[in-house]
Amino acid sequence: MTKVTVVVGNDGYMKIEAVGHTESVVCASVSTLLQSSVRFLQELSEQYPEALQVKILDGDTVDVNVESS
Repeated sequence: MTKVTVVVGNDGYMKIEAVGHTESVVCASVSTLLQSSVRFLQELSEQYPEALQVKILDGDTVDVNVESS
């Protein structure tokens, strides 16, 4: 079973964690969605470096800082 945990703080900060493995179509779907989201954020941060910074930490944790101009 794949377990996805989403924690949302009072400030709107969101942490998403996926752990585990399940049948191939479900696992592939979850992996594709999460990896695509990270890749999109990386591309967006290249277009707007003054507003968005994406760091990949330890291969498992993604740190996204959004600053408004």
